[in-house]
Amino acid sequence: MQKSKREASSAYSDYMSRVGRETIPCYEPSFGQEEIILLTKVIKNGWLSEKNFTREFEEKLARICGRLHALAFSHGTDALITGMKALGIGEGDEVIVPSLAHSADPNAIAATGATPIFADVDENTMCLNVATIQKVRTDKTKAILFIALYGSAKGIDAVSSYARREKLYLVNDCAPALFGVYKKRSIASYGEFSMLSFFADKTITTGEGGMLLTDKSSLIDEANIYKHDGRRERGVDLIERRGYNFRITELQSAVGVAQLKKAPRFVFRKRAILKAYTKRLKGVSEVRVFDFANESDICPHRVVIFVPEAEPLIKHLVARGIGARTLFMPMHSQPCYNTGEKFPMTEKLYKTGVCLPSAPSLRDEQVGFVCEIIKNFYLRI
Repeated sequence: MQKSKREASSAYSDYMSRVGRETIPCYEPSFGQEEIILLTKVIKNGWLSEKNFTREFEEKLARICGRLHALAFSHGTDALITGMKALGIGEGDEVIVPSLAHSADPNAIAATGATPIFADVDENTMCLNVATIQKVRTDKTKAILFIALYGSAKGIDAVSSYARREKLYLVNDCAPALFGVYKKRSIASYGEFSMLSFFADKTITTGEGGMLLTDKSSLIDEANIYKHDGRRERGVDLIERRGYNFRITELQSAVGVAQLKKAPRFVFRKRAILKAYTKRLKGVSEVRVFDFANESDICPHRVVIFVPEAEPLIKHLVARGIGARTLFMPMHSQPCYNTGEKFPMTEKLYKTGVCLPSAPSLRDEQVGFVCEIIKNFYLRI
């Protein structure tokens, strides 16, 4: 136990040291006077738990996402847990989830008492498709957790139709896809419910925080009970469920409202950065910039490239102060799950995928510098 603590502490120190040396970070939030003004209002008012800014944040995101209802949470993971519990997902049920995922997704399934069942992804979309779902579906399958990985949502309509036809719930983790549109619909409008995250690397951030979105008032009512310690609202003494304290703070919501006002600029810049990388890396035979197009108008969470081998390029970029990252390590091979399964596309994408710096604050000359470093790396080998 003591050794593992030392190893964890050492890994954290190494990570913080590496991030501290990055002159071009993988991502950074954009804050300014707008956030300070609204935070000051909250502090002067003296009410730090959910209030007016939280309700405003919920209402604005519901409209943006094409949903009737939105409910704010302390984290996106909490929104997933309560949303699935509100659907009645629990012990004895199975939920299909891509192995190429953040740990929050299978962990949220496990937190309901259900079992996460991992599936491979489509190489061209990085997402689940009907074929990969059918390969792992059993008579215990109750839901599909679709992840719009890095903002990609190609095929979500087909998965949605399949789930509806087969009487399965579709849960939509579109945390990386806020402001994205697929086939003229907000990506967040798909599914029994959808989830957003406002972690520091998302298009808009509140530091932490999440949102559950749905068109069903019954689902939002039930999720709200779980969110408020098992009661219908603060001030109510009757405990109807074994619930949680998953409330966001008014401070976070104030930041969220300020960030929404800047969102058009963030989205414009992130799309421009993706175009710039695509243009500058065109002709480099070893590099494929992931194409988010195909009936989509997305806001890329990350600029993702695929190369023959990710690790050497990442080391090369990091050594020059560039915040490059791998894709998510496949969950089926993580120690806490370690299923022993083989998912060829997931494993291939992990070994060859690289996330490049993509913050809205990234300047054109910095994009050019990153691309030159990549080109020079392949010229030398």
